[in-house]
Amino acid sequence: MLFDTHAHLNDPAFDGDRPAVLTRAAEAGVAGLLDVADAPADWERVLKGCRAASPGPRVLCALGLHPYYADQDAEAAAQALLAKAGLPEVAAAGEVGLDFAKCAVPRETQKRSLLRLLEAALAARLPLIIHSRDAYPDTLDLLEGFYRGRRREGRFWGVLHCFSGGAAEAGRGAALGFALGVDGPVTYPKNEPLREALRAAGLDVLVLETDCPYLPPQSSRGKRNEPSAVKEINEALASALGVSAEECARRTSLNARSLFPKFG
Repeated sequence: MLFDTHAHLNDPAFDGDRPAVLTRAAEAGVAGLLDVADAPADWERVLKGCRAASPGPRVLCALGLHPYYADQDAEAAAQALLAKAGLPEVAAAGEVGLDFAKCAVPRETQKRSLLRLLEAALAARLPLIIHSRDAYPDTLDLLEGFYRGRRREGRFWGVLHCFSGGAAEAGRGAALGFALGVDGPVTYPKNEPLREALRAAGLDVLVLETDCPYLPPQSSRGKRNEPSAVKEINEALASALGVSAEECARRTSLNARSLFPKFG
């Protein structure tokens, strides 16, 4: 059993064959999939997709405001998130976060937006999907400040999506109560620093993601990614950690269920 805890199944790249994509995911052993909406304009489409998902993995969703859209009305997004948090399909808030690589939105605007959505997710009792690109020091500082003195109900506040930091950042994130998302880059031969960081963090805080249709694993680089690739990601992670693929799948699935309780 595998969980793809971060996919963009709503992306137009899947408009021509979405049912077949879900069938292939099921054949690869994927039991659950989290479809992530990056902006409020996408939320209803993602919710509709969850309700219409064909036989295969159980599809839930996350509703967020990606840093690329952080100059939109964060207060309106926060209120909309609170209104939809009780829907059975809504398993998380996200993705939200900071992007200092290619994002045109000013950094302080990104931070204000993130803080407002952290507040909304906390009030809604939803786990968070945190995007952080070239921004780990600021992201972790902000999260540590926000959660200081607060008590978690479960194991995790959320997940650092597509983790790409080093051992120090992994340790800070895990100590704070965040899982680390493991994606296609763990399969890349030259990405030993990432594998070292994941070994340092340990399997108890790792979950599997594809971020499809982006970030394909090594076997399909340059092609569209899809949820079935989580099997290859699991195998690469297991090899890096020195455990069997079965044990890696079992423990990352337990982590995914702890992180997103609506998967049951």
